[in-house]
Amino acid sequence: MEKVLGDWIGVCQRLGIDFEITIYDGGSTDSTPDIIRTTMQANAPGRVVLKILPGVPHGPSILQGYREASANWIFQMDSDDAYGTSAFEELWRRRDEYDLLLGCRTGRPTNWSRRFVTRCGRLAIRAIFNSKVADANTPYRLMRRSAIVDLLRIVPDNALVPNVLLSGLAGSAGLRLYQIEVVDAGAPVGTARLASFRLGRVALQSFAQLIRVRWNERQRRAAG
Repeated sequence: MEKVLGDWIGVCQRLGIDFEITIYDGGSTDSTPDIIRTTMQANAPGRVVLKILPGVPHGPSILQGYREASANWIFQMDSDDAYGTSAFEELWRRRDEYDLLLGCRTGRPTNWSRRFVTRCGRLAIRAIFNSKVADANTPYRLMRRSAIVDLLRIVPDNALVPNVLLSGLAGSAGLRLYQIEVVDAGAPVGTARLASFRLGRVALQSFAQLIRVRWNERQRRAAG
């Protein structure tokens, strides 16, 4: 965690970005919050914010972060240092031309069930939303806030995979999309919360949410 914060503070400072890093912690029982607080004070006072949300699932915590953000640009990534900062520099350099800029994961050390779900997510958003996002659930995304603020109102509060929903809505809304590959160089950390059978159930529930969100979006457009 200390390395991740140091790397991202460094790249933001080097690029001259007026930044704030907000960390959403679901209730760590190890020393993660203490490490974050120490880093906050030592490296970038006022630039790093820690929000502890005990019991809040991963999806809703991501959605909360998007809705609370007030900057012109929102960047989301996981905290396991799997992707590094170099791809972000390319996304940031091209930001003026696009609304949604994604690092699509490659070389992921993962099992067949997660690869299958990733592929299904890509096919689902293409069929339902006509979205051309290659990695629907990538946790490496730079988003123009003004382009997604209306889309966030359509995403349900209990969204299991808000990134997949936003990837789909980006297609139907005609957002300008830029995608590059980002190499997943990290070793798996900890134990995955979702066993394969549960992952399949979550995938089905997420597909149902995709259908409902697409329906609600059409209803909103029809209403004016």
